[in-house]
Amino acid sequence: MSKIERTKYFYDFLDYFKKAERQQELSNLGTVPHSQSGVGDALMENVELFDVVERKYAGFSQIVNDIVYGWTEDHPYYDKMKAGFVTEERKKVAKNWTGKDLEEEDWVYLFLLHRVTGSAINYSKIPSGYHNTLLFHLHECDSIEEMTEIVRTHDKPFYTSVGYQFPAFPKPPERYKRGGDYFLCEFAPTLAREFTNWVRIGKPKTFRQMGDWLFRWNVNHGLRKYRFQYAAFVADIADWLPEYVDRESLFYYGTNAIECISYLAKPRERVKKEIFLDEVMMEIYEETGSLPYNAEDVCCDYIRWVENYIKPGNHYDHLNRDKIWNSSSIDDHPFGRQKPMLELGLINSFNPLNNHPSDDFVLRNANISVEEYRQRIDQARKHGSEHSDRKERKAAGFVL
Repeated sequence: MSKIERTKYFYDFLDYFKKAERQQELSNLGTVPHSQSGVGDALMENVELFDVVERKYAGFSQIVNDIVYGWTEDHPYYDKMKAGFVTEERKKVAKNWTGKDLEEEDWVYLFLLHRVTGSAINYSKIPSGYHNTLLFHLHECDSIEEMTEIVRTHDKPFYTSVGYQFPAFPKPPERYKRGGDYFLCEFAPTLAREFTNWVRIGKPKTFRQMGDWLFRWNVNHGLRKYRFQYAAFVADIADWLPEYVDRESLFYYGTNAIECISYLAKPRERVKKEIFLDEVMMEIYEETGSLPYNAEDVCCDYIRWVENYIKPGNHYDHLNRDKIWNSSSIDDHPFGRQKPMLELGLINSFNPLNNHPSDDFVLRNANISVEEYRQRIDQARKHGSEHSDRKERKAAGFVL
């Protein structure tokens, strides 16, 4: 018997997964515009964030595909790019990196740099993964030492926290402007080489073996553990150096994934948090076939989808945030941007907000609890049902 009990959110998640999988095939890897994907979800058809069930194709990994594969037939988007479905930005990056012959440890350093500097993510842009990144320039380098020289001397921004987060970098000495530069120049080269040597030895490593090795390395060198960024980094090893990784092994869980899983199921008995999370993840794997390291990222997207996430700014400013909603079966989710919040008068409009109203922003400002919010929705639903019944009876001649 399963140690967990599925909730209505679990089945909603499965429905979301099918739609995202379909949109990945049609619009992410394919050439069908998101607005014409026909998945039956206004949010997914207007916002290019919910079109992926594999990390390798997510916005925060797009540019890594470009630098690894270049403009070659090995690139997962080659046919699409060759047919002209490509931005000038991507075309330039892919062509600049074509045929780049680097050692494995050099690629490992590049993956590490990409993740600790913010993964080039800006969710208000299309495409979302080409924002403020040094990968635009590092094709000029043939070694880690040459890369670190560009880190030291580059005079334009190459960190982004728009939808991402930086690790707690060490305090830099005077010769470095930023703690991130200090880490990338004085710590990351050694880390990349030692990690690459270690991962080559013996059988493929699990994600948690790799993570534990990295966490110990940081602690031994006086650094914080960088859990969030290193989780993304070991996923890169699975995607681009897969021979070294047990890709079916269990992954780590970020804050958004933990929040998502807490909705999907409840433990049947008292159990440790990680065991509970693993139990739910294995049921997701069994239902969808999604490897845990990919499914963890889908969980992060799902919680944004349930919250009707739209990042204001740039390419999404034209969207009416009072009109575009997901197709979730959950009609009383209390957080984020929800249609009942408008209908109940808890907020006049979402459009003037400069940021997505995450968590309990709306309820907190309206000074009501989650329980009261759900009660009001239930009352409105009953009232609507009674009103509908009266109309039907009147139409049938039973009410004068």
